[in-house]
Amino acid sequence: MKCLVTGATGFIGSELCRQLAARGVSLESCGREAPGDAQLAGTVAVFHCAGIAHRSATDIDYETHNYAASLTLARRCAEAGVARFIFLSSVIAVDPRDAYGRWKLATEDELLQQYAEAEMNVVVIRPALVYGPGAGGNLARLMALVQRGMPTPPRGQPRSMVGLEDLCAALCLLTEIDPGRGRVMVATDGESYDLQRIHAALAAAMGRSPGPARWPGWTWRLVCHLYDTLRLAPVSGATYRRLFGGRQYSNEELCQTLSWQPRQRFEDVAPAMWQQVGQ
Repeated sequence: MKCLVTGATGFIGSELCRQLAARGVSLESCGREAPGDAQLAGTVAVFHCAGIAHRSATDIDYETHNYAASLTLARRCAEAGVARFIFLSSVIAVDPRDAYGRWKLATEDELLQQYAEAEMNVVVIRPALVYGPGAGGNLARLMALVQRGMPTPPRGQPRSMVGLEDLCAALCLLTEIDPGRGRVMVATDGESYDLQRIHAALAAAMGRSPGPARWPGWTWRLVCHLYDTLRLAPVSGATYRRLFGGRQYSNEELCQTLSWQPRQRFEDVAPAMWQQVGQ
């Protein structure tokens, strides 16, 4: 079976390629650039992981590189006879509150609508926040703060996350199992995390005691507000919401459809994440 992975050099794409190769899958890969016609020829499944993941991009960047590029690739895949197009979206698309989430949802909707009756089946996977060695974004920033002695924070709201290896194991199952047409499934590890739990896991990975939470909530709000002000953030309060906000999602549909069970928890993976940073 021949598969193609876009975004193959990225955080998720590189692990997905590793697992697919270990399963003996004939593999084609590319980065953010579009695959060639020869790469698409004879391909059964395409995993579209490429795109802009950070939140500092402009609206037009998301439209161009996440929305339009995905639709163009899907059209080429359909013309090449690809049987399954797996679009890696995000749980942010469940209730989008920024441009990144809105364009993810718009891409999902357009793909599902265009190929509802087509021979190529579109499958949408919405991962929660993905953790693992090499994770960037908010997890990388939080790890740096804990390393610098960040005091134990209040719990904040619970959130869902998913381990990198578990997520890619679920994606690999889509080469073996037909989930049905137009499926949209959320990937989480089934755990409930809050900022205090994540902080404690990172502190333990660094060989430190997290200590009691001493700063009151208003202090954290003030510090986050000052940070946003210094960074000239367009929306004040964004840092506080990213740290202390959270949403939980169910992975039941993905587990049942693919007979998949996550094996990782953040506490189990945090030491490898810290080791990868280089201490």
